[in-house]
Amino acid sequence: MSESSLEIERFINERALVSSISCKSFIVTVFGDIVSPHGGWIWLGSLIDSLKPLGFSERLIRTSVFRLVKEDWLQAQKNGRKSYYAFTDTANKHYTKAARRIYAGTTQHSDGSWLIVMPVFVEELKLTELKKQLRWLGFSALSTGAFAHPSIDQDSLKETIKELNLSDSVIIFSSRTFDEASNGVLRKLVDEKWSIQELQQSYKKLIESYQSIYKLIESKNECSYQQSYLLRSLLIHEYRRILLKDHELSENMLPENWSGLEANKLVKAFYAVLAKSSNHYIVSQLETFEGNLPKAELSYSQRFK
Repeated sequence: MSESSLEIERFINERALVSSISCKSFIVTVFGDIVSPHGGWIWLGSLIDSLKPLGFSERLIRTSVFRLVKEDWLQAQKNGRKSYYAFTDTANKHYTKAARRIYAGTTQHSDGSWLIVMPVFVEELKLTELKKQLRWLGFSALSTGAFAHPSIDQDSLKETIKELNLSDSVIIFSSRTFDEASNGVLRKLVDEKWSIQELQQSYKKLIESYQSIYKLIESKNECSYQQSYLLRSLLIHEYRRILLKDHELSENMLPENWSGLEANKLVKAFYAVLAKSSNHYIVSQLETFEGNLPKAELSYSQRFK
């Protein structure tokens, strides 16, 4: 093994250790990023084998999969003695909305308009689920009873309201601040309530962690198929964890030198570098009902476009 390959191996092992990765959450990333565009189903045995290099034991992976089934994230199907798993319809809907943000070509927005959701006639039993779904989409409470987002893909919001059968129970506004003074107050409110500086630091740490290994692989081109698969999974998982806390604010709401833009560019470039070799591993080493996973569907080619 070359020195470059050894360095990549060390990096993968280090990230798995220092990133405090939840096995259950990581499996959701693998199903969303890898399994879903390659036919949707995977044999549990090949999932276990593919994640062992990250330090996840067979027992932990089986336990995590079992819990995801209980939580309606995964569905199971038996074929002889083998068990196969895929996202449930509910999980697919959740991840499809998240994917619009994860694989966006840019996180920069300069429109300046906001969507405000007010659940004025939502029953208490449904309100908890609505708040959960709004947080998943990147909304935050602007004040009591008002949830705001500055740049959301409106299709995701419409789908959520429809799925919860709340079209006649919420008011949705599209609005802007009245003047520069109001804009300044809003920026102060956002900065205090939405942990913008903490998010800035999270993006910076991601960049610092992955920048050097990206440059090494881009220049040396000595990353194995398995290493590419593991790196791609780690990269998207860590990026997803940060991004889903990001409110994707317009330029006038963000600090100078916003690290989210640089993080998006790095992830986009690194994902492209890893694409071919990671896909080779996926279609040659991971199994579904009829053998190896199929090639990725067309939507995969649109990621980060």
